[in-house]
Amino acid sequence: MASLSIENLYKSYGNVDVLKGINLEIEDGGFLVLVGPSGCGKSTLLNTIAGLEEVTSGEIRIGDKSVAGLPPSKRDIAMVFQSYALYPNMTVAQNISFGMEVRKVPKEQREAAIKRVADMLQIGELLNRKPGQLSGGQRQRVAMGRALVRDPQVFFFDEPLSNLDAKLRVDMRTEIKRLHKRMGTTIVYVTHDQIEALTLASKIAVLKDGYLQQFGTPAEIYDNPVNMFVADFMGSPSMNLVPASVKKEGEAIAVTLQDASGADFDLPVSDPGSLGDFVGKPVVLGIRPEALTDPHGADRTSDKVVERQCMVDVVEPAGSDTFAILHLGGKQAIARMRANAAVNAGESATVAFDMAKVVFFDPATTERIR
Repeated sequence: MASLSIENLYKSYGNVDVLKGINLEIEDGGFLVLVGPSGCGKSTLLNTIAGLEEVTSGEIRIGDKSVAGLPPSKRDIAMVFQSYALYPNMTVAQNISFGMEVRKVPKEQREAAIKRVADMLQIGELLNRKPGQLSGGQRQRVAMGRALVRDPQVFFFDEPLSNLDAKLRVDMRTEIKRLHKRMGTTIVYVTHDQIEALTLASKIAVLKDGYLQQFGTPAEIYDNPVNMFVADFMGSPSMNLVPASVKKEGEAIAVTLQDASGADFDLPVSDPGSLGDFVGKPVVLGIRPEALTDPHGADRTSDKVVERQCMVDVVEPAGSDTFAILHLGGKQAIARMRANAAVNAGESATVAFDMAKVVFFDPATTERIR
């Protein structure tokens, strides 16, 4: 395994810039997830790191070695593709060992490697089957096994779970996380699924239109988004982004929101930071659904919970939670409440706002107000 460093990376196709000054670094044994909407450049970034695409400019280092200009075979990497890319006429064992055969690895070593990864991935009983006899999850395990026998410095996963059904995606996500913990390998993982990113990563890189929007731990990305795009993209349900205005009474700062009827109500801001520069101006208040809840579901360790009356538009029971759709500032907002919260559609309910978990954005620039 090895660290990975990317410095000022650009990639263009003719006059079209696809990657625009990417800077990233992941430590030995780290799990880097590249996430973003379709067309953001994440797969192109993965391909440039792997050597499948040439960079226009910039530096890529695996460990302490620059890999500029090196083909994939010289970068000591292994890839797991979305399509599995298994040979249909070969057995599972032959698929796993094919790369070793090409490299003239002795038969005894090949058999030992097959057994090692088969035990690790619990596919020992599948070794004599062909891909057409396997389920999607089994094929994915075989594709992972083929990469694991390489024992490379870095593993690359290109949307490996996108072809699986919802339950199997969850199961395989757990399997990949368990595998990473057991082996301590460095992994670069591409997905458009932000839940995969949050649950798997030690570091997340959020991309949009070829630009790196934010790079940090899952907690940093989720709790402290740098702009409205990251706030809206990361999390399910995503962060509520509510139009508001800033007011000052004496030394106190508050934000004013509108309820469903258009009436104003204020929320105090105990730690305004730079928000004082926006007095009399519009801002966007960001609050996660779990910080907008029923009074009994609010964080009991927080001393900044404020209760207000809000009209409930729609109630969505979801087993362990109840989601209440409110209208704040002329926009829909989602409150995550307890399963047995006493809320009804068309009625007013007491809603707790945890102001310790609120963030603010400049609507003109969409950037976070610090």
